This record gives sequence, C-alpha cells and structure tokens, in this order.
Amino acid sequence: MTAGDFNGDGKSDIGVLYNYGRQTDGTNRTGLWKFTSTGTDFAGPVMSWDSAGSLSCNWISSDLA
Repeated sequence: MTAGDFNGDGKSDIGVLYNYGRQTDGTNRTGLWKFTSTGTDFAGPVMSWDSAGSLSCNWISSDLA
C-alpha cells in the first residue's frame, strides 16, 4: 500500500498492489488498485493497471521489506 495524489486533485489517494498469483499460462499477474480521496472518505477501489496479457510480474521483486 502507498499514498500519493494519483489524480492531481491535491488530495491524498491510496494505491494497493494485488497479487493474483501464477496464471494457467505460467505468468504471474499483478494488479494496481486505486482508492481516490473524496476529501472526507475514499471512493471504492478502481483497477488502474493490470499486468495480464502484457508482462509477468514477480511478486517477490516488489516486496519492499
């Protein structure tokens, strides 16, 4: 999970990487979900990026700790 202003409205949003695991074709799938700030709350999650069909993401490589 990370925070930042992802849509340029001056409010802090939240981004979350989700590990979909190994797919039937052998690739690893990862998605980026975004929760945008409403000023007092956060909107429901919206997928902003999906590695499916484009590349294989190694979940362990994105581990920060």
